[in-house]
Amino acid sequence: MVVGQGWNFVFSRIVCGSFALFVLLGTLAPAKAQYGQTPLAESVEIPRDRLQAIEDELRYLRARDVERQAWESSVAEKFPASGTVLASNYEAIQPSSCGCNSLEFPAESYGCSCNCNCCQCYPCQCPLDPAPCIECPHVSTLSPYFNVSFFGALKLDMIFGGARAISPGTPFFLFPGPTPGFDDNYVSVHARQSTLGAAFAGPQFGGFQSGGQVIVMFFNDNVIADQYGILPLQAYGDLRNEDWRFAAGLQFDVFAPGTPTVLPFSSLAGSGNSGNAFRGQLRLERFITVSDVKQWTIQTALSEPVVSTINPDFRLLEDNGWPNIEGRIALGLGAMEGQGPAAKRPFEVGASAVVGQLRDTDPGVRQVVANVFGISTDLRWKLTDCYGIAGELYAGQGLGTYNGAVLQNVNSTTLQAIRSSGGFGEFYYYWTPCLHSHFGYGVDNPINRDVNVFGRTFNSTYYANALWDVNATFRIGFELTYRETQYRGLNDNEGAGLQTQFQWAF
Repeated sequence: MVVGQGWNFVFSRIVCGSFALFVLLGTLAPAKAQYGQTPLAESVEIPRDRLQAIEDELRYLRARDVERQAWESSVAEKFPASGTVLASNYEAIQPSSCGCNSLEFPAESYGCSCNCNCCQCYPCQCPLDPAPCIECPHVSTLSPYFNVSFFGALKLDMIFGGARAISPGTPFFLFPGPTPGFDDNYVSVHARQSTLGAAFAGPQFGGFQSGGQVIVMFFNDNVIADQYGILPLQAYGDLRNEDWRFAAGLQFDVFAPGTPTVLPFSSLAGSGNSGNAFRGQLRLERFITVSDVKQWTIQTALSEPVVSTINPDFRLLEDNGWPNIEGRIALGLGAMEGQGPAAKRPFEVGASAVVGQLRDTDPGVRQVVANVFGISTDLRWKLTDCYGIAGELYAGQGLGTYNGAVLQNVNSTTLQAIRSSGGFGEFYYYWTPCLHSHFGYGVDNPINRDVNVFGRTFNSTYYANALWDVNATFRIGFELTYRETQYRGLNDNEGAGLQTQFQWAF
């Protein structure tokens, strides 16, 4: 209906323009006979301008008509032929080759009302009808050499907790236990995890593809404060080809890059998931492809020693005049799955390390330099199309800015670095391509004697979730957690939590 109305509008404009041109030409001949040759030049000066304008409009409309017809042809290919009756379920659709179902499940478990003419596609795999084509300018940049693609996700999180967390909307660890007889439960409803991003694709030169990425969330620059604001997660440019990648800007850590699949933005930070902080970084990567099913990856980086976007207490520290050095080597096995930055191999194991220094000063009294170092190993293994495992282990000292040691860097009394170890493990299962669950446990365990009297000596999280991809853009998630936090000189605390998340991705 919309296509027909658009074409009729263009056709009517062409007819009206042609009629106006015919009438105008008819009026010029009497004018010439009445006034002769000399007055004609003056009397038709304005009509000639109008004639030129009409001719320009006709050329524009004809060009638009050609574009419209090409667009109609491309859209028509996406819809069933005239008279086709859409089936109410997949069993009524004749088998066809669509390649959108890589998992084998009973036919009665397939979704319904899919319009992609495929025999065994789940709703989350079926292509949606594209948004209507609107006439608007493309995103332009001052430089004519870059294309920009915007993406993001709109999220609402509802969190119910039996023990108050820091922070309630993004749990990292629990407050010390409450006074007996006082309630400690809480609720948080927010959209701070909503994300906006832009991917940049630039020119190729010297055998490299240039590009970059910017991603922001709606936390402020102190995530633990649990307030709205603008929090940059990524802001970098890169040059890459099949063998090398050079990147500079705000990026995630090279050290301990593994991450669990959970709903909170905290993502087990301070509870077994070290690394995954975001900091200014100069990075170099080397890809050694041995075969189609085997690849080595070597990563090195010089990075900002002190970041304070998670815990504002980190601002009390300063760097010691040189950047942190991070490195990682990983082996990937199996055929590459997916496209672009999300492409992965079914099996990957890696080892990483970081070294650096932090300086803490007691004004006029003393100054202590604490050494930072850490080692980590990470694993991701897709055992079958339905299930797999992932995990990470770490050990080191002064790793608070790397989300280790329950977000603690140094003992505020001795000013010495806090030693800690920890990690997480996860098992995931795809019930259908649209419904999957993740079960896991993460723990941070600092050495008790390294922590001051008010410090945290243990923090752990059990989690189990279900993520339902209703279609390619809409997801609903549910997650149960059980957290426990122990303190050296304060009351310990533990409690269960429930989180629900609604997400619209674009």
